[in-house]
Amino acid sequence: MSHDTSAHPPPGTVTASLPDVPLGPTPANQRLLTLDVLRGLALLGILVMNIRGFAGLGATYMNPQVHGPMNAADHAVWWLTSVFADAKFMTLFSLLFGAGVVLMYQRRDADGLPSAKLHYRRMVGLLIIGLIHAYFIWFGDILVTYALCGMLLYPLRKLRAGWLFAMGVAALAFGALLMAFFGFAMTKMPAEELAELEAFMNPPPDVIAEEVEAYRGGFVAQLVFRAPVALETQTFFFLIWGLWRAGGVMLLGMALMKWGVPGGQASDKAYGTLITLGAVVGLPLVVLGMFAFPAESRDSMQSFFFGGLWNYVGSLFLAGAYLAAVVWLCRKPGVWTKPLAAMGRMSLTNYLMQSVICTLLFYGTISPYPLFGRLGYAEQMLVVLAVWAVQLAWSPWWLKRYRMGPMEWLWRWWSYGKRPAFRHV
Repeated sequence: MSHDTSAHPPPGTVTASLPDVPLGPTPANQRLLTLDVLRGLALLGILVMNIRGFAGLGATYMNPQVHGPMNAADHAVWWLTSVFADAKFMTLFSLLFGAGVVLMYQRRDADGLPSAKLHYRRMVGLLIIGLIHAYFIWFGDILVTYALCGMLLYPLRKLRAGWLFAMGVAALAFGALLMAFFGFAMTKMPAEELAELEAFMNPPPDVIAEEVEAYRGGFVAQLVFRAPVALETQTFFFLIWGLWRAGGVMLLGMALMKWGVPGGQASDKAYGTLITLGAVVGLPLVVLGMFAFPAESRDSMQSFFFGGLWNYVGSLFLAGAYLAAVVWLCRKPGVWTKPLAAMGRMSLTNYLMQSVICTLLFYGTISPYPLFGRLGYAEQMLVVLAVWAVQLAWSPWWLKRYRMGPMEWLWRWWSYGKRPAFRHV
């Protein structure tokens, strides 16, 4: 979930809790269309990967054949989504989140308003929403990671772009070294410990059956499996992966925003360079990694750590290419930009909406025939397309009637300490 610039309202409204803090959404003529469209695109893309976690065991991210062998259609869909979506849209989200931190600071500074208190209230609100999402809806939440990184990185917002970019590269490099370290360390593990880890990545049939039964069952049965995974993600995996990956990309996004890249102020040469790097560096790295360490070989330990390094690096260049291509296309906005921009303006609502829709379909909370563990990768894409259609149609419809999405409204109410207007006047 990326930072929402609609949370940056125009000057003029005064609240009791935060003096001189405006409440309304940013006027249309002050919005950056590119950021809204990029958020919308990122929301579409992230569901392509999140659907794997909704539809089956989390181990499918490491071993795509956990639920059984893939047919030709499933293999093609899994391969294409792994190349063009895996980590690319999460990277784009993180870039935009970092860009949003800088944008809020710059706008409020230009208006002579303090930003620190508002920022940290926003991050605490996002953290609360993320915790509820992770434990009560879906373990794959990213909001907690974003909130924690946002709190840690905010003091760096005034640094020059070059320093922010260098620090981002350093954080990402450290994250890559950690992946390599764990990969090599596992090759030296005692056989018993290695077998336990391999059982986690390639769970035996009885473990698979138990988890499938739980997610097809009621809420309490699901919580028993979901809560430990969510806790581990927010602690151990945050420290060894999320902080360095998401935080490093956010720093890059902060730098790029100061250079004017996401907003469309950079040169044609800059966007052309990003697209070229994505094509000649990013895409080959990702594809080579998949051939060198095929996940379907079931040697998931090697594929996850060593094979993952190829995508870890390659996805950065591909995400940069996606960003540049969208900004370039937005120079001649058309009908296609409107639904994406509307989705982006309601990024928090739409992100959570995807989780609610998918868990209602796949989990047994209320569904008489839960789809968990029943759909192959090709069939999962049909669900993705259906959710896309709903959100692309619903978002513009909603914004014609309301000033912001329902979750944006609640988040803003918390952040400013006063209930904002909801309907258009």
